[in-house]
Amino acid sequence: MPNHAHQIKLFDPAKARPVVLVGAGSIGSFIALFLAKAGVTDITVYDADTVASHNVPMSLYREMDIGRYKVEALKEIVYALSGVEIKVQPEKYHDQSLKRCSVIASVDDMDNGRVPIWKNVRGKPNIDIMIDTRVLEGYGEVYSILPYSSDDAQNYDKTLFQNDEVPPRVCGTHGVAFISTALASSAVASLCHFWQTGEYNWQRAFRYDTLEQVH
Repeated sequence: MPNHAHQIKLFDPAKARPVVLVGAGSIGSFIALFLAKAGVTDITVYDADTVASHNVPMSLYREMDIGRYKVEALKEIVYALSGVEIKVQPEKYHDQSLKRCSVIASVDDMDNGRVPIWKNVRGKPNIDIMIDTRVLEGYGEVYSILPYSSDDAQNYDKTLFQNDEVPPRVCGTHGVAFISTALASSAVASLCHFWQTGEYNWQRAFRYDTLEQVH
């Protein structure tokens, strides 16, 4: 069994709750691994896509995984590197039932990605927190939302828009591994900090070109 003794003051795995991760792309793949490395053992990942050649440089996937379902390859990789066997759903998340859990949205589509997730999470007391990662080349954001908080819900509603309102370089179409891991680290840190302390930051953002945190 992995020994997490050296991290207990930062995050005690006993504080972890079940996690549903939607999206196993460049950021999502690293999120799954970082959660498992931190001691989270109940992780379910949704993604219907297969690994393409352009996914390999900016994500956790290997060249040998090209053509495989991302979640199936991810399950194998995460187990090899952490000993944690994640649960995988090689399908798109629409409105599948969510039990008591935390939710992470790591998707590159608004209308068919974040909106359906949020519709099924908004106002639900069984979802303790939702983490949303967004990246546009060198700019990244991580939102932390309490779905049952009316203030958080209203503020998050304002960040949603339709796909045709997205800039030409859509979120997720350009990336590099060190930005993917930075966003994944921020997302997992936000979630673990919330579990550990009950505290959270509504939004974290950074720009790679200035190497600084924006918010």
